[in-house]
Amino acid sequence: EMLRSLVGSEMCIRDRGYTLPKEEVLTLARPPKCRCICSVPKTTCFEPHGQPGGETVNIGYDEYEVIRLLDYELLSQKQCADKMSISRSTVARMYEHARQQIADALVNGKRITISGGDIRVCAAMRPECRHIKNCCHRLKSPGE
Repeated sequence: EMLRSLVGSEMCIRDRGYTLPKEEVLTLARPPKCRCICSVPKTTCFEPHGQPGGETVNIGYDEYEVIRLLDYELLSQKQCADKMSISRSTVARMYEHARQQIADALVNGKRITISGGDIRVCAAMRPECRHIKNCCHRLKSPGE
């Protein structure tokens, strides 16, 4: 499902960077919720060894955050949803899409890029982050 919001005289489909003329869009879904992520990943491209170029799959920053929280931090979908300020069903859809993209890249030797998404990077540690050992705010040295 593509997220849409009205921008001037065009309809902007946020997560994928496409735009449609306003006349081509018949109905509008409710405005998308901005998804809170801890930080933008330091590495945003993974490429199969010996296969530069070729096809690419993209995972949004928000999908990366879901994978990080569920598979790396071992949070539940409910905990992940609370941390990202979205619903549990949205987490489930994002997780399924990200896993499909990663599987496609691994099976078919495609590059994986991480970019895009309707996100907000949290500025300070939030109460729901207190038990997350790898929270980016816990890892920063004093004075940064």
